[in-house]
Amino acid sequence: MLKTTSQARRWIVLAAVLWLVILAGLIFIPKSRSSEVAEVKPTNSLTRSLLATRPGGDAVAAQLVDPSRIYDADRFAGYTTLCPGEPEQLVDAKVQAFGLNKDDLDLGGDLGYVLLIPSGEGADPMTDAVELDKVDICTVPQSESFPLNTAMPFHMDQGHWALGMKQ
Repeated sequence: MLKTTSQARRWIVLAAVLWLVILAGLIFIPKSRSSEVAEVKPTNSLTRSLLATRPGGDAVAAQLVDPSRIYDADRFAGYTTLCPGEPEQLVDAKVQAFGLNKDDLDLGGDLGYVLLIPSGEGADPMTDAVELDKVDICTVPQSESFPLNTAMPFHMDQGHWALGMKQ
């Protein structure tokens, strides 16, 4: 049997207790963090969400944004963009498909829109106006719509976020 002094036994007990505390932390801390992430409330604003995201330094070339975490996934099934400078036929087709009034939209160059497709019948589509000088969603023209959980790649370009991959 190992013969130890009372002081050595105290150190052994202290090390064992410390080990149990560390083990409990390793088990319970990740569980509490994962529940916090799952409870993220949608902002319904791409601009607000991206402006709260900071680029990860020079090593990070882009961010993938999950629109289903920005927009309410219970209300919306998909999205597309509407941008100034798109061909008039494409703008008219999107306006007609979403039941929008073209006079209510500012397609002069300062704003682009994320058009959200409602998930239920009879529900109204939503437009999220995006200031293009802060978040440029018009770098990649979109002629089709995407499911809401389809990621949007953004990169930092001259101090603002831009849709697409930096070349």
